[in-house]
Amino acid sequence: MKKLLVCCLLFAAVPVLAQDYYGLEDYGLSKNTTRVEFYGGAVLPQDNWEPNGKDLGGTGWTAGIGFIRNLTPVFALGMDGNYAQLGDGEKDASHAYYRTGIATGLVTGRVNFFPKQATRVYIPFGLGIGHVFARQKFSDGSHRTVDGTDLAGMLGAGLEFDLDDSLVFGVEGRYYLLNAADEIKDTFGKDRYHHFLVMLKMGCRF
Repeated sequence: MKKLLVCCLLFAAVPVLAQDYYGLEDYGLSKNTTRVEFYGGAVLPQDNWEPNGKDLGGTGWTAGIGFIRNLTPVFALGMDGNYAQLGDGEKDASHAYYRTGIATGLVTGRVNFFPKQATRVYIPFGLGIGHVFARQKFSDGSHRTVDGTDLAGMLGAGLEFDLDDSLVFGVEGRYYLLNAADEIKDTFGKDRYHHFLVMLKMGCRF
């Protein structure tokens, strides 16, 4: 009788154990799902942000939001908006300095590796527009701003982790290349500008 009772209890436990195990299928990426991501971190401008001896800014901060739709577990399309604020540039002999910002809006794609796993590597890329403004601030409190909008492109790499069946946490690095609009090009004498972003992100999928 005791053996029969033990057998019954074991058979009764199997569905419960199976339910917990197969719940892991909720992790990973599925087609026709949408995700919204919020991210922030540091912007690292490269040497060409010092055109003709004018320091347009150093390491600063960045924040953005992205929407991604998985067409398949491996490939996704979406949209991304980012703002990067460079740190204030060095003061010149007249104590004037530049404060520079970069806003981008991109149509993005993403290739996912190990899409069925709870930990994944991915490559994001995008193409769209980038708006750059450089505000020169003078010691008397006045300022002069030059700005312009032109093409922008992005390529990156990231690593993300499923926290549960809907929340995702990750780290991501991106490289941005921006064409200089006429006003920016005429003022600083550079055709292109590039910078890196290093970010943490939090996403929610549904």
